[in-house]
Amino acid sequence: MQGVIPLRVRDLLEVPGLGLRLLTDAAGLDRVIRHVYTTDLPDPSRYLTPGDLVLTGMMWCREPGDADRFARSLALAGAAALGAGEALGEVPPEVIQACARHGITLLAVPAETSFGAVTEEVARRLNGDRATAMTRVLGRRRLLLSAVAEGAGLDAMFRLIGGEIGAECWLLTGTGRVVGGTGPSLPSPLALRLAREYLKADWLPATLLAGRDETFSLFGVGGEPRITSWFLACTGQEQDWPHEARESVAELAADVALERARLDAGRAGDRKLAEAIVATLESEAGEAAAAEIASLMRAAGLAPDGSYLVAALGLAADQVAGPNAGRWRSDLAEELVLPHRGGALVAALGERLVALVPLPQQGDGAAAPAADMLAARLRDADPLLAADRCRIRLTAGVSAPAVGVAALPGALHEADSARRLAALRARTAPGAVSVLTSDEVASSELLLATVPGSVLRSFRDRLLGPLAAYDRRHRAELLPTLREFLACSGSWNACAVRMYVHVNTVRYRIRRIEELTGRDLSSLEDQVDFFLALRSG
Repeated sequence: MQGVIPLRVRDLLEVPGLGLRLLTDAAGLDRVIRHVYTTDLPDPSRYLTPGDLVLTGMMWCREPGDADRFARSLALAGAAALGAGEALGEVPPEVIQACARHGITLLAVPAETSFGAVTEEVARRLNGDRATAMTRVLGRRRLLLSAVAEGAGLDAMFRLIGGEIGAECWLLTGTGRVVGGTGPSLPSPLALRLAREYLKADWLPATLLAGRDETFSLFGVGGEPRITSWFLACTGQEQDWPHEARESVAELAADVALERARLDAGRAGDRKLAEAIVATLESEAGEAAAAEIASLMRAAGLAPDGSYLVAALGLAADQVAGPNAGRWRSDLAEELVLPHRGGALVAALGERLVALVPLPQQGDGAAAPAADMLAARLRDADPLLAADRCRIRLTAGVSAPAVGVAALPGALHEADSARRLAALRARTAPGAVSVLTSDEVASSELLLATVPGSVLRSFRDRLLGPLAAYDRRHRAELLPTLREFLACSGSWNACAVRMYVHVNTVRYRIRRIEELTGRDLSSLEDQVDFFLALRSG
């Protein structure tokens, strides 16, 4: 470009105030310096671009082979030179030898010269085009911060930054929902694939080769677990971008995080209302509570006489640390439920979560499949939850549609019971998600799901314990016979056929069961007790 005077390595050596010394041969003195990068990473190659002057305090140089690995990474990245600080002592011979071996021009930065002084000198001497670019970066930063402060929103941010990045860029949630972007709408399968890659990546930014000529770079926006955070997906490979493009994406990620914090703060009132509604639903205080619930719902913009689903959710993870550890469950529950139906409320009551989901006023026929649709959306999250490195697990129960305030306590009870049964099934079922609707729960299972586990265990052990002990001592088959006998509706002959034994053997075993338990298997009441005890195991 006409009028541009490149900055070369030899130019820095000639600055008397810096006092730099050349420690390798002069072969690389005419290399052009385009940027400065300061690092003490053992292998900084993924963060470097051709023409970097790399400054290091050599904290990475501890073991044999460290110097060779570091010099090789600079050579692969096309670094212009290495400036080694001598604040902790002279440059070790193995560093000098490694740089010479890999063709890296090595400069000693004396202890009295700060890296800041070197960086400032490089910035001052870079050409006018670069100075203009730096001015543009600062101006863009001011525009973005102003947009955030004025509440301009995500769309305005992407319009401001789109031309600076030089690539199409989208903002997605950890569940693959597209929040905004500079390019055309992403196909749903591609968005989900990007989300899975983001969730399971060992480090960020991550790169995904989505097709023969389609590459995406993924940048995190938020903390752990990743499925509750957002991320940026930009076309191209970020290692090949100029510094200005990387700076633009970093600025966008920082300002998106600020905008999300603003949006979350705006929902704080809805969350408090949701918690108050659910707490009052559980109080069972009659008409006074119903009036209070109706008032709270109107404050939240919900119609007290409308139709609703109630979903009870349980979320667990192996380990979640960091600033989001206390609220990730409510964030994830909202992300799973809110896109399904606008206006939904999610209450976080400790580790227990309850969602109140409004249904459109389209008659009973249209509302009937609503529970199945919400359950299907929750089940669709299974591969994403499984991909997250925190190993997220979801159990959920969804009620039938409930009309009006008076029906909501029953719907909440249905949802809680279905979730407890879903949690029982999750112990043996594969996958990260276990969801049941109230219609999917058989009456006996629903009944058992409402009973505390300690009560069930006591009931089962008291009734079936003598049979289990007898089977262990005598190698009998009283429990299997009891199970088959009830499955055959009390038919001696049918039970004998299914167990491949003589009918008299069945009669003997049933009599033995009655003697050990003091029950009568010709009694319907005792048959029901045995049935429930067997189902609770």
